[in-house]
Amino acid sequence: MRRWLLLIVLVTTGCRAGSGRATTANTTSTFPPSIEETTAPAPTTVTTLASSFEAPAVIDLAYVQRVLKTLYRLDGDASRRAYAMKAVDLEVVARLEAIFGGQTLAEAKRVLAENALERFVLFADPPGDAIVRAVEIIQATQSCMVIRADLEYGPLFKEPRPLQPLAVIQLRRADVLPFNPTGWGVVFAGTPTPGLDLEVCT
Repeated sequence: MRRWLLLIVLVTTGCRAGSGRATTANTTSTFPPSIEETTAPAPTTVTTLASSFEAPAVIDLAYVQRVLKTLYRLDGDASRRAYAMKAVDLEVVARLEAIFGGQTLAEAKRVLAENALERFVLFADPPGDAIVRAVEIIQATQSCMVIRADLEYGPLFKEPRPLQPLAVIQLRRADVLPFNPTGWGVVFAGTPTPGLDLEVCT
């Protein structure tokens, strides 16, 4: 995967199923058929790393919350584009790759691809942003953060989705301009299997 730094995450099938995102029954989980084979339009603006995302010497919950809120707003932007086009084009893929890594990226692609096959009938009109609230910093360095957070995907969908209280979210540094100004990407979000899903921040 291009542009990612240190994104090696193993996620079990059970954890992926607990992500809270919608899947549709009796549809293929193969990603390529739902991709529009067109060249993604060039971004109209160039995003630079905003000063508000420069990591402080001591990373606190306020900084983590800014990063998470921005990342899940960008995830919402990708979902809204896919919903409007009723397809997953190359720009949507680029946006997802700017936000997620590892199996979390694969899961995000799979969910949009499956819903595109059903023309996003489960999605809200338009999809909102997932609600995320940082609760506790488990580990934090200048290149890695592990956070407990309340995570809710309900605003993306027509029907309510269960809140994931105290989900674990791991962030790693990522070179993901122009679509992501934070300098961070999500490499895990959900309930981890001990010893399998998370890397220790070093």
